[in-house]
Amino acid sequence: MLIGRVSELTGATRKAIRYYESIGLISPPDRKGSYRIYDDHDVMVVSMICRAKTLGFSLFEIKEIVSKKTHEKKLPIELVHRVIDKKISDLKQEVEALLLKSENLKEFKDDLVKEFN
Repeated sequence: MLIGRVSELTGATRKAIRYYESIGLISPPDRKGSYRIYDDHDVMVVSMICRAKTLGFSLFEIKEIVSKKTHEKKLPIELVHRVIDKKISDLKQEVEALLLKSENLKEFKDDLVKEFN
């Protein structure tokens, strides 16, 4: 299938798909003349990349997973668990930091009101 169809199926822009290819996230597709011809595996990988990005992963964070999936044609389950568990842990730390900041802001507001009234 052509890049436009991959874009329609995955939600990734054509530019993004070409970029994923240029940085090695997806294998260079077969060509017919100057047209790139993608297969169902490429669609699956691009979809996985798009979903991971919507969940807050950077391309750098998912590159090893995607590279192994692309080259080995199977998902590296242990690596997936490790990367996702780390992301969950990082998010929990961010939530805790934001909650602390929120509490500090409330205290700051109360202190300002007391001092300047």
